[in-house]
Amino acid sequence: MSALPHEPPGGELSETAHHLAWLSTQLHDAGKISPEFRQAVEQVAASSGNIRALGKARKVSVSMPEELTSAVQERVGRGAFSQYVTDAVARQLELDLLAELSDLLEAEHGPISEEDLAEARAAWPDAE
Repeated sequence: MSALPHEPPGGELSETAHHLAWLSTQLHDAGKISPEFRQAVEQVAASSGNIRALGKARKVSVSMPEELTSAVQERVGRGAFSQYVTDAVARQLELDLLAELSDLLEAEHGPISEEDLAEARAAWPDAE
């Protein structure tokens, strides 16, 4: 865990992805990760920074429970409904990419040890 940046992430996923990209560069340069892992990290880092600004909008039809749509409309109003759903879907995509990255890292290097988890928790107490 000593290769991790000294500054804790500020809670933003794109900042976490930035730290992952930095870490993967360090490990790749040391010959400790595969090209597949590096590619997965780069995909997460690239998408999390700009996934909400991918271009022009396209109208789609989505079926959602009535209670959920009402709750969103009450919270943000009708005019901001699409942006709210877009942000939620983008966030889920980021999480999916990070989960795939985590699975790849575990397959390549094994599970994270309790010692490393304890060190990470001590370094970033606000992350939990």
